[in-house]
Amino acid sequence: RRTANLIYSKHARCRMDCRHIDESEVKEILAAGKVNYAKVEDNARGKTFPLEGITHDKQHVRIVFAPKDDGSIVVVTCIDLDTDWSCDCK
Repeated sequence: RRTANLIYSKHARCRMDCRHIDESEVKEILAAGKVNYAKVEDNARGKTFPLEGITHDKQHVRIVFAPKDDGSIVVVTCIDLDTDWSCDCK
């Protein structure tokens, strides 16, 4: 899992801001998180992989990644599994 070609969706950026998750934490989870196979999705838009783990600041998170054919990886969304943050993303 390489972190060099990450693309952050607008939705992911908003959720990261609301949930106090920064790029270094996203990269940590991409590198060392565990895939939650029950939440993997495969549809017309492609396959997404939810990776879960604990960040360096002790947040238990799920970050959803969508690998693309060109080798890039889209960060789809970021979820704090322990705290329900107030968020106004649309």
